[in-house]
Amino acid sequence: MKLNNLPEPVNLDTIAGNLADAVFLVDREMNIVWLNKKAEEFFHTSFGAALDIKITELTAIKKLESLLEDVFEREEALKCSYEEAAVKVKRLDQRYFFKIAINPIFHQDKLWGALIQLTDVTRFHEMEKIKTDFVSIVSHEFRTPLTTIIVGVEMLKEGMLGDLTPRGKEVLEAIGADCERLNRLIDNLMELSRIESGTIYVEAESTDVANLVKEAVRPLKIQADKQGIELITDLPPELPPIAADFNKSVWVIANLVGNAMRYTEKGGTIIVRVRQRGKRLFFSVEDTGCGIPKEHHEKIFHKYIQVSGAGRKDTGGVGLGLAIAKDIVMAHGGEIWVDSEVGKGTVFIFTLPVYQGNESVTLPDTVEKGG
Repeated sequence: MKLNNLPEPVNLDTIAGNLADAVFLVDREMNIVWLNKKAEEFFHTSFGAALDIKITELTAIKKLESLLEDVFEREEALKCSYEEAAVKVKRLDQRYFFKIAINPIFHQDKLWGALIQLTDVTRFHEMEKIKTDFVSIVSHEFRTPLTTIIVGVEMLKEGMLGDLTPRGKEVLEAIGADCERLNRLIDNLMELSRIESGTIYVEAESTDVANLVKEAVRPLKIQADKQGIELITDLPPELPPIAADFNKSVWVIANLVGNAMRYTEKGGTIIVRVRQRGKRLFFSVEDTGCGIPKEHHEKIFHKYIQVSGAGRKDTGGVGLGLAIAKDIVMAHGGEIWVDSEVGKGTVFIFTLPVYQGNESVTLPDTVEKGG
């Protein structure tokens, strides 16, 4: 097919051949029916050899199958976050990162296939790694002097260096509270650095749901009582075990409950529920707090994003908890989202798979998180 007002040699094949991105055209069965020169070069194939081969077989990107299924089901272009649409591909001992874009192709008003575009974002990921390494190093450097300060504060509070006036004790309590905030921030930064560097491993094993929820809620129950908030757990009597990393799953639930407490006033209620649907368990943390504006529902899972407004209690956080929770849930093969309305409370929901037998889920160094 030729374009008007262009020189004779210039046609769509010429344009596609000069694109910096690898481009594929696949049918409804996900078989390759066309690819450009960049795709041939990167995946070491030829046009003829690639035809009628499954796109996942040629590229070895398993994630493409689920993304294509989503596009075919919705019959609209791929809509997901950058993290969910990014994959890592290894070629000749080198690692490349690609951002995936998928657009459906229609013929006579019927879905025929899809156009897949793989954009090389390796340089961006390299810059991200430099930033992640820097955050990790700085966090480690902060840990030692902060520990010394915490120990010193405790010694002063216990009177080991002499008696304190009531005002002195009040000041020390404030210093201690700020140290705890910094400590939590360092923990979050280090956890985030491990996740982003691909060195975090999620070892999933058969996990009892009742014990999981109990362990997550137990340390927060006393705090909720002090704040005048009713913290309730609602679990059916018989739930199957899930395939989960116990400690990291506890962290996710505790983080969501902690967030709910920051947005719920005295006299409010927080309910932790678990329900089974097929081969997944749906965990929810519902509060009667101030709610989250709809325009923030997606943003709050990004790093360093916080929602300000009436009803929020300042705790010195920097907006890392939900980003870490999302990465952990996705590493388990689950999903997480929020349903909220201003003035009517918030519900965070995430899913984890039912334990199917002798299995494990990991986030290995050769696979990009969420991949």
